[in-house]
Amino acid sequence: MRWILSVCLLLTFSVSASAELAFSKVETRTAFGLADEGDKGNLVLDDEAIRLVEKDGTEYFSLATASVTDLFYSRVSGRRIKSAIFISPILFLSKGRKHYVTVSFDGPQTSGAIELRLDKKNYLGILRSLEQVTGIAMQYEQEGIKDTEQDVATRKRAVLDISSNPEGADIEIDGGFKGSTPGMRSLQAGEYTVRVVKTGYQTWERRIVLEPGEKINLHAELTQQ
Repeated sequence: MRWILSVCLLLTFSVSASAELAFSKVETRTAFGLADEGDKGNLVLDDEAIRLVEKDGTEYFSLATASVTDLFYSRVSGRRIKSAIFISPILFLSKGRKHYVTVSFDGPQTSGAIELRLDKKNYLGILRSLEQVTGIAMQYEQEGIKDTEQDVATRKRAVLDISSNPEGADIEIDGGFKGSTPGMRSLQAGEYTVRVVKTGYQTWERRIVLEPGEKINLHAELTQQ
């Protein structure tokens, strides 16, 4: 009887460990695969891949979890203007938060980063699940830090806050695509070449040195060609 119970428990654990985790209302902020900026779908995670799937089953992209090199969470606070107009003016005084996660990867064919906007109702579950399937600790921008352990992890890294005029330019760090402006990236301390690229504008480039725990703001004023 005991061995039967042990086998059942082992099978249950195996199924749970390899089960898919699905989260709705995820929006792409960067184009990747078949997904354009602003496309929405369900984020499906397991030990093999990170996938974004449309409601009708169409797969926007599939990224091997083994290729993920970095996970970075950030959030942006803003006034709840629409809610204040349609619900109550008092809401204008409160701030809503938009949640983002950047998944950096280095695969056999290509390397870069995908930035996703997460729904406020399930973003914590997505952050934990991404850590689980990739085996990589999530890095947090200063505003998003929740506890001491995350605070210690963040101080060991540097934060680079990049903006541009006009916005929506590609961010390249040491030749790899790292999302679009405005954007915040968590990096190991060291020396980097940062390029801001947008079609129709001259490329903006800077060489920077980041110290542990440092936060640097870079703003690129792009000049038309």
